[in-house]
Amino acid sequence: MDKKELSLKEALEVCFILFQKNIEKQALEEFKIIVAPEIEEKNFLNEWYGFVLSAIYYGFAKSAPAYMVLEFIRSIKYMLQTIHYTEEEILSFLDNQFQTYIALAIEDKLQQYPAEFYLRLIQKKIEEIDKKQVAILSSAMAMFVATSVDTFEKYQYKIE
Repeated sequence: MDKKELSLKEALEVCFILFQKNIEKQALEEFKIIVAPEIEEKNFLNEWYGFVLSAIYYGFAKSAPAYMVLEFIRSIKYMLQTIHYTEEEILSFLDNQFQTYIALAIEDKLQQYPAEFYLRLIQKKIEEIDKKQVAILSSAMAMFVATSVDTFEKYQYKIE
């Protein structure tokens, strides 16, 4: 089976679609109630967005040429603007949430995502969190990382 070939623009569109599909407000509100009911919504969303963008980076970096991955990193500001982040919020996000999760992706320590998520949000070790909450968060994170990797493996990338 021939893989569809993506231009830089098309590849970034795939990244953006993955981002948009995994930050839908209603679904995240319901998800937050299950995995972290005590956390303020804005804090939860910031952490989730950091995770999602780093998981997209991880999947994209496994398949796409480096210059496309660099353009994805550059496009994160635009993605955050589409969800109404101010310039100040974008800079804070990049220095905090994104930096934390991208470091784990770069080091290939994805299994630490759930522990980092809870540690950052409620300053508790994962062993202190309800096992059901941890299992649901861990499963959702693992499924999204796998989806991200699978999505980008389906394509070839045009060298421009």
